[in-house]
Parts: sequence; structure tokens; C-alpha cells
Amino acid sequence: MNTLHIFSKPLSTLNSIAVTSLISETDGILLMGEACFDQASYQNLASKQYVLSHCLVARGITAHPSFSSISDVEWVNLIDNAKKSITW
Repeated sequence: MNTLHIFSKPLSTLNSIAVTSLISETDGILLMGEACFDQASYQNLASKQYVLSHCLVARGITAHPSFSSISDVEWVNLIDNAKKSITW
């Protein structure tokens, strides 16, 4: 994975045109915090899509089928294996 894009807010709170133009097919996205409520808006941005499991549990929701629910340890591994990460 080239870049891991980490989102903590719903896509609607960001300049979605600017954000989506910076994400390539070889990138991954990770949702955490309030971004977990907006999984549907993020689902077509990258082929590798993740959401933090403890954020889902805290909000009483489940992962969208296109997202893989991951632990904090797996999150660290994602960052370690990515060439770079960007937190939005």
C-alpha cells in the first residue's frame, strides 16, 4: 500500500473533492471515531478499506461489508507497512 489515509470525521465535513482526488486505487483508508458513522460515503475511495473495531463497538454499529474491522495492533501494522500515512 502506498498511502494509508486515516479519517476521524464524516466525509461531508471535509472538502470531499480535494480528498478524493488525493486517494489512489493503491492506497488504503482507515475509519475511526465519528467517521465510522459515514462508512457508505467512504466505501468507493480505495480498494483497501478498514475500520477500527473498538470504534464500532463504542458506537453500537457494525462494519459495512466492504470494510474490514481491525484491532489497534492491526492498525499499527498497517501504518508500518504503508509507505506513508495521512490523517485527515
